[in-house]
Amino acid sequence: MFKANKKSPLLFSPFSVTSSLKWESRIRSLVSNSLNQVLPIALKERSNGEELVVTALVSGDIEKLKAMKNVGGGGDDDNGVFQVLDLHVHIGSYIPPVFGIEESGAHLALVGRGRDFADAKYSDWVRLRKPLEKLRPPSVTELLLSNDGDRILEGCITNFFVICQRDKSEAEGKYLDDYNNVNSVEVQTAPISDGVLPGVIRQLVIEVCHSKGIPVCEVAPSWEKHRLWEEAFVTNSLRVLQHVETIKVPQPWESLDSKSFEGISWIEKKFQ
Repeated sequence: MFKANKKSPLLFSPFSVTSSLKWESRIRSLVSNSLNQVLPIALKERSNGEELVVTALVSGDIEKLKAMKNVGGGGDDDNGVFQVLDLHVHIGSYIPPVFGIEESGAHLALVGRGRDFADAKYSDWVRLRKPLEKLRPPSVTELLLSNDGDRILEGCITNFFVICQRDKSEAEGKYLDDYNNVNSVEVQTAPISDGVLPGVIRQLVIEVCHSKGIPVCEVAPSWEKHRLWEEAFVTNSLRVLQHVETIKVPQPWESLDSKSFEGISWIEKKFQ
């Protein structure tokens, strides 16, 4: 919200670094205080086996923001956050699918380009992805994004991982010290620098892999090497970690110019 972004001009606010940090702190406080009021009620009403789904939507009046002077700089504007921002909190219940159970896996399809503003859960993404929904084949539960039809970045609402056999031609140079190690596979997921959401579960998966000595490579998985993929899974705060059963990719990539999934030829990879 506090960084200039040519592709998302409405998110730009001409704040100093100091005032931006103050505003971020106030927004966090605003969210925390609201949650502290509603979570005790939700916890009492929760049934056994259910998780709580918490959504906090922060919205604001851009015109009021522009009209304010010394925003977040102190004095009378210390409460400016309450003048220009609205906060809506929604809490629901959810039962995560059990990992590995047959028919509980995700079915994915590659349908569009990566996001321009991926480093936050930006609400406008709901509107921007509407055209992608028209390309969703039947039974597909999540849509994947790529800028070139090969390197897969993430899902519309998930981070994407594959467990990939090490390419011998690459491993001989890249993994010289442990090429003969018991680890013949590595976990791959697109790096944040490629423009993917820095998901909490994504980071936890990476940390767990490091702690267990499982090789992790932050590189966008290449569809050209999908024959080396042994497993795939997606993560987010609701699904936590969900295995993938199938992935559909358009052939050719340009066929996504079609207005619906019926006009596209799909190549499918299945996982056991």
